Amino acid sequence: MIYTKNSLKYTLVLAATALLLYSCGAKDSYETVTVENKFELTLPSFLSKTRDLNDDASLQYQNAIREFYVIAIHEPIIDVQPVIDEDVTGEYKNDINGYYKLISDNFKEAIVNPKVSKVTDTIVNNMPAKTAFINGQIDGLDIVYAIGLYQGKEDYYQIFSWTLADRKDRHKDNMSKIIYSLKEVEETE
Repeated sequence: MIYTKNSLKYTLVLAATALLLYSCGAKDSYETVTVENKFELTLPSFLSKTRDLNDDASLQYQNAIREFYVIAIHEPIIDVQPVIDEDVTGEYKNDINGYYKLISDNFKEAIVNPKVSKVTDTIVNNMPAKTAFINGQIDGLDIVYAIGLYQGKEDYYQIFSWTLADRKDRHKDNMSKIIYSLKEVEETE
């Protein structure tokens, strides 16, 4: 096919316009991931499974190009009791409030200059939950975390999603969607 100067310009302008319209109006698609037949989490499809974010995590996804990361941790409620029993201050209880305090206190010690948004007490898929955004620094980088802590029937769950602070506006809807999507898998007999 022979291109004239005008047809080549027209093709380039059309391609650039199509790309611009696609990038402005493109919505992220989502997929639901089931973990160990215990829980489900809805994640943006641009994330890929990984193994090197947290040794305790039962779910780890990332997109290093977009600087967007997600982990999920679950642990039996009964396994938390010995940690509660070791607390001589009496600050921690084996319920969603005590669990939030325990996890968030430890998490805030791991980051520099933590600033916690208002903590939201809520119910997520029939589970008592607490959610918050936490800003802080790790290795000199400003990071924003969306966290969700949940009390299931037999397990506690932790969801952490994070990105660079200057990308919060771009990712906050996805972060919120993730932390509000946790659902325990119903056991069938």
